[in-house]
Amino acid sequence: MPKTAVAEAASAARERILAAAERRFATFGYRRTGIAEIAREAGVSAGTIYRYFESKEDVFRAVVRELHEAWLARARRALAGPGTAVERLGRLAQASVAFNRENSLINSVFRRDEEIVFAPLIDELHEQLVKQNVAMMADVIRDGIRSVPTRGSSPRAAATAALPEPPLRSPAV
Repeated sequence: MPKTAVAEAASAARERILAAAERRFATFGYRRTGIAEIAREAGVSAGTIYRYFESKEDVFRAVVRELHEAWLARARRALAGPGTAVERLGRLAQASVAFNRENSLINSVFRRDEEIVFAPLIDELHEQLVKQNVAMMADVIRDGIRSVPTRGSSPRAAATAALPEPPLRSPAV
């Protein structure tokens, strides 16, 4: 088998393992999910899992990292479009709600396996996520501040310009 075919097969096996692990962790929680169940659902042997991961914690960490990367890609898309800083941050909030709804692992494991929320592996990944989210939001806010006319304007005019347009009201009945 050519090297590229071997690499593709290995990558496909790893992806199947991660997808199966995500489903198992979301359905049964971290504590009630074992390597054997992940292997069975992925259609591989437990030994195959250990070729890619050292432990169940390592598998979980990889699943959470993939979710983290998927979230960052979604957040960047939400912030990249046109609009004011307020509109862009609104899109980010909507993207966050949608992402959490679409990814059952995020809520189910953290509700079911409360000790994981405080585990060092989650603390580390959460800290990275917060730093990256804050950096993205700060860039948008910085852009918003730059877009507010300040030269030759009164502070009141600048503050008014920074606010979103009010929604259209229906006529009073």
